[in-house]
Amino acid sequence: MTLLIFTDIDGTFIDNDTFDEGLNTKIISELAQAQHSVVFNTSKTFEEVDYFQKKIKTSLSFICETGGGIYIANDNLKTTESSRGAYQVLYESRKITEYKDQIQSEINKKFRDDLTFFDDLSIGEQSSLSGLSGHDLELASRRDFSILIKWKSTKHKYDEFKLFLKKFKLNLITGGRFSHICSEHDKGKAAKLFIDQTKNLFKTSNIVTVAIGDSKNDFEMLNVVDFPCIVKSPNNHLLQDSLDSKNITFSDHQAPTGWIECIEKVVSKVKFSEIADV
Repeated sequence: MTLLIFTDIDGTFIDNDTFDEGLNTKIISELAQAQHSVVFNTSKTFEEVDYFQKKIKTSLSFICETGGGIYIANDNLKTTESSRGAYQVLYESRKITEYKDQIQSEINKKFRDDLTFFDDLSIGEQSSLSGLSGHDLELASRRDFSILIKWKSTKHKYDEFKLFLKKFKLNLITGGRFSHICSEHDKGKAAKLFIDQTKNLFKTSNIVTVAIGDSKNDFEMLNVVDFPCIVKSPNNHLLQDSLDSKNITFSDHQAPTGWIECIEKVVSKVKFSEIADV
């Protein structure tokens, strides 16, 4: 039995405010030694995740920009010719350069007073809203597959905006700090593609899928795995009721401790289910 674990980063793997990862990198190492895999699945950009991994000394496969790009660590799933940095490209969505100018012009005509584009904020405002500064803020701004916005209007208007974007084959994803305008991808579709690719390559393995998240934009990811896990957070009060699975695991603590809690609880559940099947 092999665990394939997808995990959000902000508010899940690291503290949402201090960005502390606690002992979680140690747990990743222990999971790898036991032949389990961890895949970051985040709204962060490629360059943010690449930099983050260098900082915490990991080299995991990852999904960035809420499903926009899937990148494989070079020692795993060697199936593609295309590469980016130290990673192989499994999938990349439509780039924002293909539609950004057109969509911004249309949005400004109909929704100018309802939202603010992240790129239009001052550096100080960007830093205040994101909690990032300097080099970290610069990396977060280098987006390939999604446009960040800060919504300022009503829920009704937000729903109207989502329908408007559908006409351009674009999606609107609600995150913890911002909303993301992107092509028709999400964390769940990307995780499913990764799962299918893994199962296709390792047909004889018993692969059990796990996802760990904390906010609404993790919903699709949590819904496509065997064992969804929710890290305690102010962002997830509506998440539990939305999920279909009966195997939901909750942490009692927020990140980063809550992430370890989820790992420990789900491992116990998987072991119990194996015993029950004997």
